[in-house]
Amino acid sequence: MLSTFKHILTSKSIRNKILFTIAVIILYRFFVFVPVPFVDITTLKDAVANSTWWLQLFAMLMWWSLKKFSIVALGLIPFINASIILQLLTVVIPHLEELKEEWETGNIKIQQYTRWLTLPLAFLQAIGMVYLISSYIPWVINTSHFSIVLSAAFAMTVGTILLIWIGEMITEKGISNGISLLIFASIVSWMTSSFMNFTWSAQRGSLLSVLIFILLIVLVLVVLSILLIRTRKEIPITYARAWKIQETSVLPIPLNPVWMIPIIFAIAFVSFPYLLWQILYKFNPSSYLANTIKDFTATYLNIMTQNPHYVAVWLYFIFIIMFTFFYSWVTFKPEKMAEQIQKRGGYIPWIRPGEDTANYLNNTLMHLCFWGGIGLGLIGIYTYVINWIPFIQDTVRSWWLNAVPVIVSGAGVIIIVWVVQEVINKLNADLLMEKYSKIV
Repeated sequence: MLSTFKHILTSKSIRNKILFTIAVIILYRFFVFVPVPFVDITTLKDAVANSTWWLQLFAMLMWWSLKKFSIVALGLIPFINASIILQLLTVVIPHLEELKEEWETGNIKIQQYTRWLTLPLAFLQAIGMVYLISSYIPWVINTSHFSIVLSAAFAMTVGTILLIWIGEMITEKGISNGISLLIFASIVSWMTSSFMNFTWSAQRGSLLSVLIFILLIVLVLVVLSILLIRTRKEIPITYARAWKIQETSVLPIPLNPVWMIPIIFAIAFVSFPYLLWQILYKFNPSSYLANTIKDFTATYLNIMTQNPHYVAVWLYFIFIIMFTFFYSWVTFKPEKMAEQIQKRGGYIPWIRPGEDTANYLNNTLMHLCFWGGIGLGLIGIYTYVINWIPFIQDTVRSWWLNAVPVIVSGAGVIIIVWVVQEVINKLNADLLMEKYSKIV
């Protein structure tokens, strides 16, 4: 490790990439403090400071830029949504599937489509966000004038496009994937802010206990995330020519083949009924039916509280597992993989090429998805389950804290571990390339 670190410092090209990446991330953090036009910042800061749990969670999802109602408040959520939509559309649109099979040329075209789709998604989400925040924090922005709403939405859309450009600059001239690094920087910023809040709120005599508790939780989550990301099933592939074995390789299928996409889908599906009826109720508050459904969803389907009902948590957990299966099936396609292996003259030992290979790959993928989905689900719901443990609640009260000191969500830990691994792999690859260029 020390030798690798020394090589990184002595390599001018890699050192310049690291410095460029740090400079661009600092530039991005500067934009977090640029507010959207026509926003009352003082009212907003007071509301966030004295907010309930759901607003704190909403602030986290907005990369903590809610404090300033920043022009980058949407973050890269529209871009991520656009990427997911296009991945799902490859199943039903043959042209997109053909582009995906063209590798680099096709990926460039798909990335272009993703950027174009991001634009309307960002604008619509920005309009919805302005109205949503205005409904819960009145007088922050005057939504009675639609021109003001459009101006604010336009500024936030420009902010999202700006972040995409910054991310692509990091990918091209810096280290690792720029989009991932921007999300990583936002999570680390939120973790730092949460950590400082908990340490300031804790009783002086219990500060060390709070620190140990936080470190233990983070350590357990990091270990589970590493196991989830690094564990994989390696299927041996043998390639033969003229009935002679020419070469062998392996087909790696990870335990979690779809990263954290199921968590995004699950939290959206579970929280959608609650958010929908909260909005509809405002248009007709005198309706008995609307009021009854609003109360039901607020009690049983509100995942955005510190202590949600166990029904919401179980639904969240089940949805994570379901979407792990669904998204794996959409992206991996065992039949396609078996066909490609057979076309290249390969086969899995003791498995017939063709349909038997496809069935074997499908069964393997489903087995991994089951255990990977359970692991991903447990990481996703840990922030809720930890509040159900009696002795932890008693301990937290003895520390004079209002909530269990959780500084990062399960999804946040997975992203951090994944990005760190990606950066290490990229630096090792750059060092190897530099070493080979010197030999040549």
